[in-house]
Amino acid sequence: MNLLERGEQVRTVVDRFGRLGGDGHLVLVSGEAGSGKSALVAELVERHLGGAEVLIGRCDDLFAPRPLGPLADIARGRAGPLAAALAAGDQSSVFDAFLAEIASPPHPTVVVLEDLQWADEATLDLLRFVTRRLDSLPCLVLATHRDDLAHDHPLRRAIGSLVGPHVTRLRLAPLSVDAVRLLVGDRLIDPVSLHVTTGGNPFFLVETLDAAPGTLPASVRDVVLTRAAPLSGAARDALDAAAVLGRQVGADLIQVVGDCDSAAVDECIRAGLLVDDGGHQAFRHELSRQAVEDSMTPLRRRQLHARALAALGADGDVVERAHHAIGAGDEEAIVALAWQAADQCVALGAWRQAAILYGEALEHTGEMAAEDRRRLLEARATTCLRVEMLAEAVAAGEELHAMLLELGDEAAIGEWETWLSIAFRGVGRSRDAAAFTERAVARMEPLGDSPELAAALSAMTGHLLVSGKYEQCISTAQRALAMAEHFGLEQAAIYTLNSWGAALGCLPDGDGEAGVAALEESLDRAKRSGLAPEATRAAANLGATLIGACHPALSIPVYDDGIRVAEAHELRYQLNCLRPGRAEANMLLGNWDAAAADLMTVLHDPAAAPINRAIVLGYLGRMRGRRGDPGAVEALDEASALAEPFQEAQLSVPIHIALSETTWLAGDRDRAAAEVEVCLPFVELLDGTALRDLTRAARRAEVDWAASESPEAATRLLVAGDHRALARFWEERGYVYDAADALADSDDVDDVRRAFEQLSALGARPRAQMAARRLRELGAREVPRGPRASTRANAAGLTARELEVAALLAEGLTNAGIAERLVLSPKTVDHHVSAVLAKFSVSSRREVGRAADAVGIDLDPVRPAPLGSG
Repeated sequence: MNLLERGEQVRTVVDRFGRLGGDGHLVLVSGEAGSGKSALVAELVERHLGGAEVLIGRCDDLFAPRPLGPLADIARGRAGPLAAALAAGDQSSVFDAFLAEIASPPHPTVVVLEDLQWADEATLDLLRFVTRRLDSLPCLVLATHRDDLAHDHPLRRAIGSLVGPHVTRLRLAPLSVDAVRLLVGDRLIDPVSLHVTTGGNPFFLVETLDAAPGTLPASVRDVVLTRAAPLSGAARDALDAAAVLGRQVGADLIQVVGDCDSAAVDECIRAGLLVDDGGHQAFRHELSRQAVEDSMTPLRRRQLHARALAALGADGDVVERAHHAIGAGDEEAIVALAWQAADQCVALGAWRQAAILYGEALEHTGEMAAEDRRRLLEARATTCLRVEMLAEAVAAGEELHAMLLELGDEAAIGEWETWLSIAFRGVGRSRDAAAFTERAVARMEPLGDSPELAAALSAMTGHLLVSGKYEQCISTAQRALAMAEHFGLEQAAIYTLNSWGAALGCLPDGDGEAGVAALEESLDRAKRSGLAPEATRAAANLGATLIGACHPALSIPVYDDGIRVAEAHELRYQLNCLRPGRAEANMLLGNWDAAAADLMTVLHDPAAAPINRAIVLGYLGRMRGRRGDPGAVEALDEASALAEPFQEAQLSVPIHIALSETTWLAGDRDRAAAEVEVCLPFVELLDGTALRDLTRAARRAEVDWAASESPEAATRLLVAGDHRALARFWEERGYVYDAADALADSDDVDDVRRAFEQLSALGARPRAQMAARRLRELGAREVPRGPRASTRANAAGLTARELEVAALLAEGLTNAGIAERLVLSPKTVDHHVSAVLAKFSVSSRREVGRAADAVGIDLDPVRPAPLGSG
């Protein structure tokens, strides 16, 4: 068992235990309910206090606590003076007998007293009695208690008297976001949101992760409601009001909404259900608030929401008023306030909240005028698309489309069909998307040149681009750009320039420099116009074009800039397009750990669109295959399944090429050939990069196909079989794996030996093994056997430093904790952690220990000692 973020507490207790001699020590461990006090004690007893006699006693939450209940637990099944004294019922004799039992044992003694908040007075007296004598008792007393004690709780007074050099106090703080991220692992859950919801409480976290998504765990509800049960009626009214208000609020507002007095609010605070934070009251955890709110009847909730709406008044925050209008079921207020609140959220850049509020307004429109509903549907659709709520965007968009068809406004219909084409492609309905743009153009062409026709032609260039129809994309872009410039449509002009430049870069014999220039102009104009969506699209296509021109190093700052823009403007879809692009560049440059970090970020986003997940899994599977890590084919198969509905060769063919390469590396030549055959019908739609990679895959799988004469330099060298020149070509551009891969096919022993060394250093085990076999075939006298000594000692190929990092990850340390322990910079630790995860082929930190066990690596011997230890 490994505890998260409890290493410091473990080390402190172990230190106190190690000092036991003629004297002893009391360690008081405090924390809120569910903070892991019992888990910490269990970890200490099971793994760190070896050789000690452990005596465990617990206090229970009873109406009348057991007198000296913990001692009764300790004496149970142990004949002797303590059991006899307890049976006799003489407190003085009991204390003396217990003192004798722990004073001179053959082994060090550890006394565990759990849940002292429920202790009777006699047990608290015993604790004081023992603590005063620790200077002559060779024992360690571990006592746990909750820290949310009322000001007049007996334990609070007892703790106040426990002071001195033999007493240490440890508080278990809530877990950090990093720890929550580790617990979440590869689940499709946002760790930041989960941390906010649970307050970092370990019990709430574990229970929530084990529960069905979106449900309140019954165990959490029961814990909260049990604590609320003893409240007076007025205090429960205050608690209900606080739950409905749902944020930090002043006591005055709670009293108005709950129809109670300040004493009722104070009672909730004393019970530990609310906390006072500088005059504002709030629940300790969002889950606690949910539990209280869910326990109310629907009528009670509506009543309290209505009171809150009235109490806030016309001058209250419009978003809060909208929330309470929805909760109260006030139809008229919902329509007015939700729409107004959504518009305010848009102005503030809170797009997701806006999308939700527009949806609420739509559900309660009733007899709203058709024009108002049209505007509301458009707002809902566009905001949903922006935050990657794609299904919701399409639903609103289709309803609006139906309304426009009834009205018969051809220009408006065509304009909206242009928008729908973008949304439909996002959900994998590429054919429908293309049909919408064609229909939009067909509707508006008879009406003559117009801004709407320019926008439709501009959108069409995007579909022609992703369909691999590059020459048609370029000719359509020429017409669209001229029309957009004529009507002063800067956004359409920027979009068109973007498609035009990307198409030029994709043509095997296209003008790459002109393509880059068009993309750079598109990016510059988008930035100057403040059009963040267009700027991120331009960055994505410019980065991809630079990679296609074999300049991945130049693409990385472009992707970095695009990611900054997407993050600043909450453009989630674009963000999930840019990160895989940067990952591809880093993968080509041999920065596999950095690539994995970007890929896993997108993969962990539950809202990531299918197209972005397909791209990510394609790169991840290829990288795993090159490293010889498990899960490579599975990732690529999933990518292929996600790509299939799009029916786009530029998306699906690279995945099949990666499958061919991965299965070839694994020795499955039949499947490698089959994957090449899948790609051949689409060769006319492929860009130069895909044609080059397909040529290499076909040659290795021994498929009788070759691309027509290519102007692309690497493809010509590949077809010519000039391995040394091809390797030099890749080296000059920073392609680490491709350069070594080319040399590995050479007939020269020195070339192949150099390839082996480069592949081994990169961690590309399958190809390195092939190079070793090739050396034997060439008659080399000294054939390397594997990676260098520093990484050969473990099956995962970790360096000595990575082994230390893996051990500390298994111990539960955060990156900051590892940096402190190893005296490294946080950035260096980030790189090491990414490397460990990639080499173990795991997606979360919590899986490192199991992965190490699976390949026979014992991390305990390599775990570095704390700073300052002997």
